[in-house]
Amino acid sequence: MSFAVVARKDFQDARLSKTLWGLSALFIVLMAGMAYLYAELPALSGDTNELSALGLMFFLAAPATLFVSITAVIIAAKSVAGERENGSMKLMLSYPHSRRDVVLGKVTGRAAVLVLPLVIGFAVAAIVVLAKYATFTPIDYVLFVLLTVLYAFAYISLVVGLSATTGSGARATAMAIGLFVVLELLWDVVPLGVLYLLEGRLVPPQEYPNWALFLSGLTPSAAYSTAMGAVLPESPNAVLGIGSTGDVPFYLADWFGLVLLVAWAVIPVSLGYLRFQVADL
Repeated sequence: MSFAVVARKDFQDARLSKTLWGLSALFIVLMAGMAYLYAELPALSGDTNELSALGLMFFLAAPATLFVSITAVIIAAKSVAGERENGSMKLMLSYPHSRRDVVLGKVTGRAAVLVLPLVIGFAVAAIVVLAKYATFTPIDYVLFVLLTVLYAFAYISLVVGLSATTGSGARATAMAIGLFVVLELLWDVVPLGVLYLLEGRLVPPQEYPNWALFLSGLTPSAAYSTAMGAVLPESPNAVLGIGSTGDVPFYLADWFGLVLLVAWAVIPVSLGYLRFQVADL
């Protein structure tokens, strides 16, 4: 369990970041504020429809995904590359830690740092909801929180894997920011562009062929939104507009979003480890 030693030290080091504490405090306040706002929506809009805990989860999902992706870039971009650059990696590897222990420890430690404010923020939101609803479903809410934790772990794994491919902290940060921009801000145009290149036509998302729908739901945040349809079966698919019901390919079913999240959690960090394993420190 040598990686656990690395993870514990990494957690202790990362939690000293003032930027992380500021983002965490902002997220917790935001979750409480949004939960309260959601509870007050009927009074504000004059809508007499009963609000549901399921609706609250979808209300909280968007800011949670943004917080996870931004925070993962901040706390994990230099996790491996920064220590290679300042020479502390050689000192770490002089102890009985393998390079695999280092990578796994970095993922575990940084994920714990990110998950802590997530759980606290959702717990605060739940307290607000419990004060407003008599029919709050705790099991569904716990499943929603666990799914968000998996998403956070996947994003940390992705960024740590990226960091493990280079010995420059600045380069690792630039690559992580670039990846965030592509996956979170620009990805919507990717299936449209590929469709135009292959078929010479532009169509709205509702008319995408199956392969383009799969491509549009390939990012971690899209996979997270899709997986919510599997974890919370009463909910519609938030990305593709289709669910696990009906005659759809398996790769468009809601449960496949969970497969994609696990793939994001495993494949990028494995590739980064392979590159780090042969790197000259």
